[in-house]
Amino acid sequence: MTTTVEIKEPFRVAVFADFVCPYSFLAVEQIDRLASEYGVTPMWRPHWLHPDTPPEGCARDNSADATAKAERRNAWMKEMAPDQFARIRQYPEKRQYSFHAFEALEFACDYGLDFPYKTAIYDVMWTEGGDIGEIDTLLSAAERVGLDASELETALAEGHYAERALDAVKQAQRIGITSTPTLFLGRTRINGWHYYEVLQSVMEKQGMRPKEALLT
Repeated sequence: MTTTVEIKEPFRVAVFADFVCPYSFLAVEQIDRLASEYGVTPMWRPHWLHPDTPPEGCARDNSADATAKAERRNAWMKEMAPDQFARIRQYPEKRQYSFHAFEALEFACDYGLDFPYKTAIYDVMWTEGGDIGEIDTLLSAAERVGLDASELETALAEGHYAERALDAVKQAQRIGITSTPTLFLGRTRINGWHYYEVLQSVMEKQGMRPKEALLT
């Protein structure tokens, strides 16, 4: 007699985002909470918003139209996610270069620390005013999560993860990512930032339950 055992695939959660995107910063707390409450392991993948930005960064548009747009964005963020918005030290004065951070994320992935490392990078940039285009900023974030900063420094200097990071960027392009963040919760794609309750609803419609609920 043979018995067929159905192997259940893990529920997949993926987030395509750029560290320089403020809406992606707002999503960090939500995805960290989702991971904790539902026992999932999200993947954080790069969607490069500004590939034309040079490694040293570049000045932001300070025109009247750009300033008005920024004021509307900040007002929306303050209304929709007041707790997270309050943590932002200041909006970066220049557009920062993301690609080295994508490389560093691939490095962290090899050590199984990419999920906490992405949170550390966002915190360093958005709550402490760090420049993620600078290698020292990425090394500081690495030390916080237990990565070997000297090993990361060598990997970045020698471009060990450049091809992998570029492949990840191209993957986002191939599947048509245009909004930042873009979330994949199981079979459902969600473009842009949404309330946590929306994410919960999507999870539970696909049969996922919080860990606490499963114990009762």
